[in-house]
Amino acid sequence: MEIQQLRAFLSVAQTKNFTKSAELMFISQSTVTMRIKALEQALGKQLFERDNRQVLLTTTGKELLDYAKRIIELVDEGSRKVGMEETFEDSLVIGSLHSLWDYLLFPIMKEFQAKHPRTALRFITGHSWDIVQHILDGMIDFGVVLIPPTHSEIEVLPFKKEEIKLVTNADSNFTNEVDLANLSESPYIHMDWGPSYKQWFEENVGKETHSLMVDHASLYIQYLLSDHFLGLLPSVIADTFIQRGELVSLPFRSKTKPPIIQSYIIYPKRKLESIKRLLEHMLQA
Repeated sequence: MEIQQLRAFLSVAQTKNFTKSAELMFISQSTVTMRIKALEQALGKQLFERDNRQVLLTTTGKELLDYAKRIIELVDEGSRKVGMEETFEDSLVIGSLHSLWDYLLFPIMKEFQAKHPRTALRFITGHSWDIVQHILDGMIDFGVVLIPPTHSEIEVLPFKKEEIKLVTNADSNFTNEVDLANLSESPYIHMDWGPSYKQWFEENVGKETHSLMVDHASLYIQYLLSDHFLGLLPSVIADTFIQRGELVSLPFRSKTKPPIIQSYIIYPKRKLESIKRLLEHMLQA
């Protein structure tokens, strides 16, 4: 297999059209066709089913898709790192969740970059399992996640612990203690903050579907700030807006004790030396 063959394969898999793929790749359609045929010959398998209307992946094509994406990403990342050697002493790729970037990691990374201006940083956002997979693929050097992996090649260290707070808009009329057993009767907006939180929430509130559910912290905050919703937030996020006077914390009652939201630092064990300065900085933050 050759890299250009895999790039053509990914393009056709995405566009489902040889002509459009050729346009996007700035090559002729015959070149795209030739690369796909060469790849199929190398594998001894057909990757696409073609007719006059569409191009669809075969079972083999579907199996190859994720591997091809990871190979291309790894090659591109390697090229990027090599290209930085003349300008920077080092480069690190750091991955984490939207919520952690927005309200926890931004000031920490900003301070680290100020201390180490000759270290190039690249930030990647994804779910915990995305970050873990990228670390295993060699694309990410350092991650912060909410769900710790159990893998012999990955080091896992506890990072920050955050308590859960019930909050609402500072202009809201809510002032009394809230019984979480009756939360579904209130203008509540839901977001899942990880496995321990989900278990606790279902034990105290229930598994019912809520009228408004989001999976992005920034969007969650926008709703809480713009209307009289109730929301449950980790303290690292809630305290920022409480101190600004934009949100207020409400007392609440639950059958079981609220969980502590634990984040974890993860990195490939083989890369300890290359991430040592960042690790020390994070553990002191």
